[in-house]
Amino acid sequence: MTARIYRLPGALVAPPLAPSLGTPAPAPAGSGPVAAPKPRRKPKSPTAPAVPTPARPPRALTEQEQALQDKMLRAYYEGRRPSRNHAKSSITNDQIAVRQLLAFIGQPLWALTEADFEVWSAHLGLSKGDAPRTQRRKQTAIATLMRYLSHNLAYQNEARALGGELREIAHSENRVIHTTDMAPMRHRRYLSAAEFQEVVQVLDAAIELAIRTKPRCVRALLRDKAMFITYYVYGLRMSEGHAMNLTSFRSNPDIGELGRFGFADVYGKGSNGSGPRFRSIPAINPAIREVLEWYLAVVRPLFPPLHPDEPAMWLSEQGTRLSRSEISARFKHLLRVCGIDPVTLSPHGLRHMSVSHEAEANVPLHFTQQRHGHAHAATTQVYTHFPETFIRDRARQLVKQQLQKKEPT
Repeated sequence: MTARIYRLPGALVAPPLAPSLGTPAPAPAGSGPVAAPKPRRKPKSPTAPAVPTPARPPRALTEQEQALQDKMLRAYYEGRRPSRNHAKSSITNDQIAVRQLLAFIGQPLWALTEADFEVWSAHLGLSKGDAPRTQRRKQTAIATLMRYLSHNLAYQNEARALGGELREIAHSENRVIHTTDMAPMRHRRYLSAAEFQEVVQVLDAAIELAIRTKPRCVRALLRDKAMFITYYVYGLRMSEGHAMNLTSFRSNPDIGELGRFGFADVYGKGSNGSGPRFRSIPAINPAIREVLEWYLAVVRPLFPPLHPDEPAMWLSEQGTRLSRSEISARFKHLLRVCGIDPVTLSPHGLRHMSVSHEAEANVPLHFTQQRHGHAHAATTQVYTHFPETFIRDRARQLVKQQLQKKEPT
């Protein structure tokens, strides 16, 4: 991938504003009296659903029961969860959900049943008015806790000694369905290497046009060019590129040709409630050095920071860190300028492109997996999208190899 370097700055031309609807024009004089609008009928209010109530009256726990329950909760929230590097805010929110369930049902953990969980879940939606997303988060907090306790033999024996049993009371059949579970699949596509090169060329043309006609737009266009090339070359997630700082790069002692851009140090996505995880991404495209050196020397100084010590790599017109929504909006507008429908494309597609293009170049799967911060190789394979021409060429090569093996010597 090659990139033209400019001595001057750049930004995309803002899309035309939608015409204002304004206020309705007054009726022409002499058109007669205007009929008064008919009053709208009040919609009939649906019958209010019954307020969910526990099947058993709540009761106070004995001293022995309370001590055992506190011990179980401490083991999970002060032992297991922190040991897995779960974020403190995630642990706190889950504890609140568990306390709400126990207060509503009024029974110890080993006396909870699926019916208790379901009536509490109904209470969240009908009485408290929690949004489906909030309900699902709270339900997941109960599910993970009870799964841990029910598989702990020591706690199970202590619960049985008190006449109860720890059960997995939450499962896929009695929890809120995730919005993507039942939604129709939207086919997302990702730019080929040729399409991405075309996007860069169109951006170059927009920069040259802006230099002559709209100089004030040039600096943002130049920033966008460096930013999207960086997303692609390092295979960044949206959050990783958004949080990138001036100090996020360091040299690779084995590849001096990359200068100080041999590695990009970022905080990627965690898993299972853990906080962001640090990862170091090696650069494998030598063109990135020229792009970033040009950006830092020529383009970023065109964005005076609001605060002198602002560390953000990508700055907005106001001198603050460029927001995620603005990054996404500018990428989609660039696609529109190129004549590409942006509905099924997003900046995350640049990450998919990075994985796919490495696969086409026969980069080992394990290296690509580690470089892109995937815990499992299967995830990397999901990110791989081969164009039809690549698949046809590879199929032709494989068939030709097999035929050559069968030819008599």
